[in-house]
Amino acid sequence: MPRADRPHGPLFGAALIVKDEEDVLGRCLGSIRPVVDEIVVVDTGSTDASISIAESFGACVLRWEWGGDFSEARNCALDNLQSQWVLYIDADEYLAPVSRAEVERWLTDPTPHVAYRLWLRSRVGYTPYREHRVWRNRPDIRFWGVIHESHLAAINAVARDEGLLIGDIELLLEHDGYEGDQGAKHDRNLPLLLAQVELDPERSYLWDHIGRIHSALGRPSEARSAWEQGRQVILRHGDTAPADAAIYIDLINANAIEGRPDAGLVEEADTLFPDNVAVLWSGALDAEARCAFDQVVERLDRLSVVGRDTAARDGLGVDERIFGEWLFHLRGVALYKLGDRVGAARDFAAAEACDPANVEYRVKRQLAWPRSEHSGH
Repeated sequence: MPRADRPHGPLFGAALIVKDEEDVLGRCLGSIRPVVDEIVVVDTGSTDASISIAESFGACVLRWEWGGDFSEARNCALDNLQSQWVLYIDADEYLAPVSRAEVERWLTDPTPHVAYRLWLRSRVGYTPYREHRVWRNRPDIRFWGVIHESHLAAINAVARDEGLLIGDIELLLEHDGYEGDQGAKHDRNLPLLLAQVELDPERSYLWDHIGRIHSALGRPSEARSAWEQGRQVILRHGDTAPADAAIYIDLINANAIEGRPDAGLVEEADTLFPDNVAVLWSGALDAEARCAFDQVVERLDRLSVVGRDTAARDGLGVDERIFGEWLFHLRGVALYKLGDRVGAARDFAAAEACDPANVEYRVKRQLAWPRSEHSGH
């Protein structure tokens, strides 16, 4: 059967869409220029220097009239890429240093791969996880969806139908697009999400994102309603993907913050997502809100055992501090409440070592130590 990819073009090309990204675009393109042969940039209406920056890196720049559909713009970039392999990247991402020789070794491997998963760190200070960002340039692999557009179904279909493999490579993309004021993105994304969820109401991640936007905009009841709709999607399907845990994590966290903990919801999440590090952490917050301090310690001890590697397996980036500073502090509070002042002081000291400037940790350590010296332990 003839292959549908481009076996004779340049080896590796990058495709991205931009609009008013002058602050970050140079960093992005500078990070990939040493390892790619071509760059196609689809500009959806920039009024800043984005186009000239892209051209300065030798990118082919295409102007695209924005119609509220991310897939259309991304597919335009793919349609104009000539390379054998595609790197899908955004302007607020950048590639960690890697040699061209390493990239060539992966992409010229004779093992029949259709795609590779690389590492993505979605937020500063978070654990990385695997994403399908490199694939063979084929016309049957395209994006679908006006927002949270996805090409994964197409990749999986090709792999299944042609017996090709999906592998892992040691490339790392760093992303910092969630830093700073997100108001403009919320205003843009919410109408698109509401339109997309009408077309695809069984995709829980859409409901989760809708909920997070409502929460960020100070609308907790609307957020809770969206998350509950996503939870019902998960329960209807009966099977779960690791990313579905986000719905439960956000609901459990919101409950703890609002002083309305729900042990039943935590139990449901534990059943669906066993040993998910973010669920373990959220459940510890829920237990603290219920003053169930023995459960706080039990969950955090389990989180310490499960560790960072499981976070990568779960496909959700989590704040690194839940394995260190935050864990020590929360467990210290729980141990103090349980009367174990020696253990509490030890954990407060560990939290302080992670962040020596945090006065709260120092004060709590000092409060715990004098009592421990006279406790008879």
